[in-house]
Amino acid sequence: MIKLFKSKQVNEASEQNLENLLPSSVLADLKQHIAQNPLREFKGVKSKDPLIIQTDKKARFVRLSLQTQVSFHLDGIEIFNKDGRNIAPNKKTIISSTYNNEEKYDGRGFVNSKMNGGCGFHTKREANPWIIIDLLTIRNLDKIIVYNREGEFYTRALSLKVEVSRDLYSWHQIFDNWSVLKSFRGKTPSDVENAILHAMVLDPGPSQQLLAKWKKEGRYEQALEYQSCVNELLKDSGLALGPHGLMRTFELQSATEKRKVASELGLILKWLNDDFGVPAFISSGTLLGIVRDGQFIAHDDDVDICYISKASSEDEILEERQKLVSFLQSKKCNVKGSGIAHLWCTTPGGQNLDIFTGFVEEEYCSMNPISRREIKKSDVLPVSTLQYDGVELYLPANPERLLEVNYGKGWREPDPLWSFDWGKAKSDFAFLYFK
Repeated sequence: MIKLFKSKQVNEASEQNLENLLPSSVLADLKQHIAQNPLREFKGVKSKDPLIIQTDKKARFVRLSLQTQVSFHLDGIEIFNKDGRNIAPNKKTIISSTYNNEEKYDGRGFVNSKMNGGCGFHTKREANPWIIIDLLTIRNLDKIIVYNREGEFYTRALSLKVEVSRDLYSWHQIFDNWSVLKSFRGKTPSDVENAILHAMVLDPGPSQQLLAKWKKEGRYEQALEYQSCVNELLKDSGLALGPHGLMRTFELQSATEKRKVASELGLILKWLNDDFGVPAFISSGTLLGIVRDGQFIAHDDDVDICYISKASSEDEILEERQKLVSFLQSKKCNVKGSGIAHLWCTTPGGQNLDIFTGFVEEEYCSMNPISRREIKKSDVLPVSTLQYDGVELYLPANPERLLEVNYGKGWREPDPLWSFDWGKAKSDFAFLYFK
């Protein structure tokens, strides 16, 4: 059973005050360094804020790459020669990988972009992903304009580096958005300094690694103090370090925005329960927040629902899941497989939510990713309803039992550092994983 970190005993002797690891004078130096060397937070067409790079290089190849482990996706690119002509359209692309091995993400949509804030290409999550544009002959370059993806995932591309080459062997750097990280004090920063620096340029990786290390060592208060420090630094950016990296958590959203989330959530639940005919209800962190706090969890950033399949065999469950996808698409939702075992859904109103599959096994409800044969069917069905901010939401029959199995007996105590054991879920629900 997964335990909340709050329920564990903290070894006080192992605790170190964050001030000892990151003195206020050093933090002030870090903030000043970033202020003097600001990150270029480029976006896309809708925001009217693309990245513009001036260059006088002669080159045949243009390489764009990231400097961390992440999925790489951009909307579009324009490459202008000295005559002021965009020479990018219809040029060949070479890419480090494609998301889900789908051809539509191979880069052709990048050089021939619709400029709609979407993905002109999309790599897998990997270390230092890249894409190369082959201009076919050596050209006199003048300007390169890079259009980022709009929305919450624009930060993934902010470690961008752009290089040009005549022969694919000798490369010349013309832009590095992470140059600020390589010039602090002219020396290698400590682990904490490095994590803070990266967080301030909207890269959560080192902070996530540091928090995981401290949690493993039982240094929970220190981890919470560090997370609070990071989120105070990021406050003006409208982002916070949460369970999924740097995201716009519910704490940072207005009452109007959260009301819209609830409205879109209620709409999907109504469609599934009343029109598609499967019992569906809020789950995971969404259920925890509504039951424990009477609202969405402040440090969370997404909403989750689960439906209970009417099918009994694995093949029938998968077939029904595909029918559910088609049903939601008929309602103008954008739905696709997550790459693991649940569905990503964007509602007609633009709200993103995760849809998980459950099914009945004898007298139990097994629900990805919680557990198999541990929660009785009577604890889940029939679903109940409650009014939240004027919206009818659906809940399992006994939500406390689901929360205890999911989060442990200490589920009533908030824990911003809690994380889920996805390894066990992958073993328990292997057949639900998208191939």
